[in-house]
Amino acid sequence: MIPASSSGFLSPTAYQLRNHVCVLPCGSLLDDTPLKWTDAQLQYYAKYILNGQPIDSMFKGFIFNAVRTRDSHFIYPLYVGFGEPSERIDWQQWIDALFAPDANFQALHRVTGTEKVDIWVSIPYPHPYQRSFGVVQGRNLDFEVATDRFAAVIWWIDQFMNRWNSRKDLHDRLEFRGFLWQRETIDASDENLVKWVNGAISARKLLSMWLANYGSGGIIKWSELGFHLTLLNTNYTGNTSYDTSWIRNACLFSRHYHTGIQITWGKGLIYNATHQLDYFNLGLASMSRYMNESFLVYPFPNQTLDTLYREKLIDYIRLYTFVKGLYVKTNYPGIAY
Repeated sequence: MIPASSSGFLSPTAYQLRNHVCVLPCGSLLDDTPLKWTDAQLQYYAKYILNGQPIDSMFKGFIFNAVRTRDSHFIYPLYVGFGEPSERIDWQQWIDALFAPDANFQALHRVTGTEKVDIWVSIPYPHPYQRSFGVVQGRNLDFEVATDRFAAVIWWIDQFMNRWNSRKDLHDRLEFRGFLWQRETIDASDENLVKWVNGAISARKLLSMWLANYGSGGIIKWSELGFHLTLLNTNYTGNTSYDTSWIRNACLFSRHYHTGIQITWGKGLIYNATHQLDYFNLGLASMSRYMNESFLVYPFPNQTLDTLYREKLIDYIRLYTFVKGLYVKTNYPGIAY
């Protein structure tokens, strides 16, 4: 049974997880996001920083989401058309990056202090364009073959878990919860693979998460596909034809199908200067109620919190109050609700 809140959203206490989870993309298309996150960067996610000093905790969960580990070879499926699909070496480098000295897991372990946090890791997507992945169990895998795709994912999961289990020095502050499926839509060609992978994750007593778009293929049957948590991207960014009704409508869908919500704060042509305020405002109890009644994940496309702290301090403070359930409505010129 899906753990839902009284309003229907995926419960903020689902599976006894720590709510308020941020996404940390590792690598990027244009080299504007780090592969290896440092203490100096991560402190703004783990702690609420004011006047240069940590005042309180911030996010309680962290998704490390691989984009690429080397030039022109993309793990993240959306960018494969800009280069080559990933190979065995890229998947192994992803594990190495997660455990890199002075970065990622080890950096997060330091900046959390004594407070324990949840961590999640993206599974590299076995892209069907990859015909020669590399040798696993004596065979060079071909991702046009469904069983080869599954074999590669299970090999990687076990490689990661062996590494994680050997690093007990991290376990006092970092609690590994499970894996993220990277594609935001699931078409017929991926359905069986997703079910096999999620079944294998459950058998290892771990959880599987999907960050889906509102209207994505497969979204209605997300639980049948074996996911434990699905979080909706409402598709609202402020500078497109999609207005704030998309947040409201996604929330109606979310309450019916018991998903969580993504709180997006991005940078670039499709994002306006107030879209983050719309997400904060519409989460209030008088609006769509997700601030306190839903499991929440926070992506920050094309920017990092250390930059936001320096450039948009007031909104960084508002983010903190939203995470803590203390936010009050912010009006701005032209607000439509």
